[in-house]
Amino acid sequence: MKTVFRSVVLAVVLFSIQLIPIPANACVEGLSWGMDLTSVERHLGVSLKAVEVGVSKELYEVRDFQMSGLPVSRLRVRVEDENGLNQLAYEIDYRNMTEVLAGLRHRFGPPVGTSVDIDGRAPQQQWIWHTGEDVITAVKNDQNPFVLSYRPSLLDPSFL
Repeated sequence: MKTVFRSVVLAVVLFSIQLIPIPANACVEGLSWGMDLTSVERHLGVSLKAVEVGVSKELYEVRDFQMSGLPVSRLRVRVEDENGLNQLAYEIDYRNMTEVLAGLRHRFGPPVGTSVDIDGRAPQQQWIWHTGEDVITAVKNDQNPFVLSYRPSLLDPSFL
């Protein structure tokens, strides 16, 4: 009887954890996936402007931003009306790339996947971390700025 009760309580607790908003630990401290635009702006301390390139009305950005003491050329967030914050990406200068990659490796371990793609124009390196809650992708290409992208994970690693 006690075993059945413990199993039911454990199942309820695990199910409840799935309903709680997931913190976006990998990106800016204190942000949570699902936050609305006003909350994201308040947390970052900046006003985000809608990107007007016809991509999407859900895409916002700020330029020349400081994050954790590092200068960020451009920070972009995707905030959907119904789902809130669901993607964050930022560009930084190459001189800070090594420090950022070392910090990610220290915090989350070695990347899940590393690839070098050569498309005939410029080599591209890509590092991917799956933190259990987030998917972090770092991309280095000699023709573009160093880019880091964060999005909530769709995969629950416990099911693998």
